[in-house]
Parts: sequence; structure tokens; C-alpha cells
Amino acid sequence: MYLIAALAYAFSIFIDISVYYIKYYIQDNKNIRYILSLINIFQYSARAFVLIFVPVMSYLTETVKDKNKVWEITLITHVFVVLFLLLLFHTKFILNFSKFIIKILNVLFGKSKKIEIIHFKPVEKNNSVFKSSTLLFFSVSYLAGFLFSFSISFLYIFSFYFPTKALMLSSFAQIINMFGALLLILFIDPKIMSLIDKEEGLFEIKVFTISRILVHITLVIILFLIK
Repeated sequence: MYLIAALAYAFSIFIDISVYYIKYYIQDNKNIRYILSLINIFQYSARAFVLIFVPVMSYLTETVKDKNKVWEITLITHVFVVLFLLLLFHTKFILNFSKFIIKILNVLFGKSKKIEIIHFKPVEKNNSVFKSSTLLFFSVSYLAGFLFSFSISFLYIFSFYFPTKALMLSSFAQIINMFGALLLILFIDPKIMSLIDKEEGLFEIKVFTISRILVHITLVIILFLIK
């Protein structure tokens, strides 16, 4: 059960990031709004996987009260996230995965509407990672991912250090999560979506992915520091 919880959270993060690749690669000018609606359904499913992680961790924290087990599951969770996100750098995998998701969602929710995927964009020309705009984009992406994942996964560990402050910790976690979500909504999404509209953005999506991988590596390091 605990391993399933870790996998569920990792898959939730994987869905959130893979959606950008799906939007980039999947094109059908006649059905663009319909395809976007299918992708949004897939993106929203990430929340369902978080709902598997949260009750399991809450049970461990409040009923089993096993600090070491909570630490282990949190560690495994972030390791799984890194492994899942590394798959997104395999072009063939993400292309096949994108087509598979669209086909499944089309059958389930669209009554098998005919969709012709007419264009996979080629890999863009090299961009410099040392440009100030790229470094800023990376920094905001990293901060947003850190706030989001830290607030969700570390809440249960800190509750052992402050056992009488569970509600206060939960409130703080939601506030931190809110700031992470706002950074994504206000700065990351508009940037990437505007580039995709111009048939660009693969470089930025990869930078975004790298930032999230580094976030979870950082969280693994923090876990060992506080153990």
C-alpha cells in the first residue's frame, strides 16, 4: 500500500509535466480545441493520484505513528519522481505516450472522433542555458516546483516534530502550495503556451523538466539532512 502511494504521487507529477510535451507534439488543426480538452482531462487526473498519496501518509502519521516509515515513503516518492521524469527526455517514448493518451481519451470521452495527428514538430535549434531569460525561467520553475512538492510531501515529517501543531502545519502547507501554484499559473504556463502557439517551446519545456528533477533531488538531500 505504501509503495502504491509513492508511485501514485510520482505519477501525478509525471502527468503534470508530460502534459506540456503532449501539447507540444500533438497537432491537429481541425480539432485543436477538442484535443486540448482531452489533454486537460488527462492533466486533471493528476489530482486523483495525489488523493491516493495523502490519505496513506495521513494514516501513517496519525494512526501508525511511524516516523521512520514516513521518511522512507517520502524518500521513495521523490526517487520515483526523478525516474519518471527522466523518461520525458526519450523522444520516442514521449511521442508514443502522447499518441496513446489521446487515443484512449478519445475513445472514452469523445465517442472515437476521428483525429488526424498531422504534425510532430522537429527538435528546435540549440538555445543557450546561460541567457538571463533562460536562467530566470529556470529559477522560477525551480522555486514553483520546490514550493509545491515540499508543501505536500514534507508536511507529514514535520508533524512529528510539532505533534500539537497539526492544523497550523496544514494551513502553512496550503499557503506554501498556493504560492507554488501561482508561480506556475502566472509565469510558467503563459510562457510555455505562448511559445507552443508559435510552434516553439521544446527547449523551455526541457528546462522546466530539468528544474523539476533538480527539485526532487534537492528534496532527497534535505531528507537525509533532517533524518
